[in-house]
Amino acid sequence: MRIQRISGIIACAALLSLAACGSDSTGPNNLDANSALQSLRLGLGGISDIEGPSGATVVGSLGVIAPLLDQINVTIDGKSQTMFGLGLRDSYPAGACEEQIFSDPDFPPPPGQCTPTSLGVVLLLWQSHSAAAPPDRMILMAGDEGTTSFDFASITSVPGVAFYLEGSNFYISTSGTLTSHVASSGTTCTVPLPVYAKSATCTLATFNEQGTITLEADPSSPSSVGHTLTIAPQTVDGVWLSITELQPLSLQSSASLRGLLRR
Repeated sequence: MRIQRISGIIACAALLSLAACGSDSTGPNNLDANSALQSLRLGLGGISDIEGPSGATVVGSLGVIAPLLDQINVTIDGKSQTMFGLGLRDSYPAGACEEQIFSDPDFPPPPGQCTPTSLGVVLLLWQSHSAAAPPDRMILMAGDEGTTSFDFASITSVPGVAFYLEGSNFYISTSGTLTSHVASSGTTCTVPLPVYAKSATCTLATFNEQGTITLEADPSSPSSVGHTLTIAPQTVDGVWLSITELQPLSLQSSASLRGLLRR
C-alpha cells in the first residue's frame, strides 16, 4: 500500500497495534462518555506526531467530542453488539493531490502526477470496560463519502480498509461495502490540526452509515477464524475537518510514516 493513500487510516493501524495489549474482556459499555474516550485515547497516545483526523481529534479534544458520543448496534457474526461510535472526516481543497501531502524526497512522484485524495472518512466503534485501559473490542473503517468497496481485488477504485481488534486477535477487511453520508451541523469546533494541514475549519457533523464487511485474521493473529460485520442504517455523530490549505509532511514525519508501515 502506497504511503500517499493512507492519510485517513494511518491512525487506525497504529491505534490497533498499540491497543492490542488491552484486556480481552467484552463487557457492557457502561462507561460514561469521558471514560470511554479516555480508554480510546490510551490506544491513540503513541501517534501524536503523525495522526490524521482520528488521532488529532480524539487525543486533543475530549471536551469537544464527549457530548457527541453515541452508542450504536453492530452485528458481528449474527450477534448484536452495543459499541461506542464516532465519525471523523477530512475534506481537502479542490484539486488537492496526495502527492502534495506525502512528499517524500526519497520516493519522488513522476512529474505532473496527481493522485486525488481518498479515504477521508473514518468510523471508529469500540467497547471499553475501564477508562484506565485501552478498548477491549474495536472496529475502525476508512472509506469515502458515498459507497466504498472493501474488496482489495478490485482494480477500478481505491478500496476502503477496515480493522477489527478483539483481545489479541487482529482482523483486516477483504470484501464488503460501507455507505457513508456526512452532513455538517454548521456548529464550529476547535481541534488540533493534523500535520499536513496548514489551516482548516472544524464543524460538528452527523454520519449516516450502513454496510457489511468481511474480515480475515491477520497471519500473526492467534485466531484464524474470520468475521462478518454488519451495520444496519444508523447515525453517528462526529467531526468534519475541512482543510483549506495543505502543507507537505516534514522529512521527519515522512520517515515516521515509513517506519510505521514496516512494522
